[in-house]
Amino acid sequence: MIDPSLMRGDPFDAPIPGQSLTDTPNKWQWEKPPIVTDPKEAYEGLVESLESPLLQESLGKLMYVGVTIETLVSGLVMKGFSEGAFSPDVAELIKPALSFHLLKIANDAGITPKVVNELPAEPINDSMTLQLLQKMKPEEYQKVMDKVTNDKNFKEASSDQGFMQMEGVE
Repeated sequence: MIDPSLMRGDPFDAPIPGQSLTDTPNKWQWEKPPIVTDPKEAYEGLVESLESPLLQESLGKLMYVGVTIETLVSGLVMKGFSEGAFSPDVAELIKPALSFHLLKIANDAGITPKVVNELPAEPINDSMTLQLLQKMKPEEYQKVMDKVTNDKNFKEASSDQGFMQMEGVE
């Protein structure tokens, strides 16, 4: 069970079901018709926006350090959708062509990119979770470590047990 004191914010500070139906219409970009409805036009517009040498250098560096083409493409089409440039359907349709374009950018820069994300070979254990938490959310990591240090149940449990077994969940 998650300790409520570790959670941030008010859990009741959220929209009520159906609230979006009473908001002002067309308040958000995704509530308006997309600017472009033709996948070919959307692709060409996105490719044109990627022609900046500075952006191509940044994309090349990201691919060089191991960010997958799949991740970059997903981010680019999400941005286009959230800005109202095209619909999610068009975004999905242009992903393959955009992937090939990014592959061309990588090849032109002499980079051998990773194309798709890989699933972890083994499940993420508690130690790896804590390492990731420390790296990605240091404040949250510190809260967890303070809780672990002060929790007598944790001290009594053997070190080879996972968090779920310590709570009595099997």
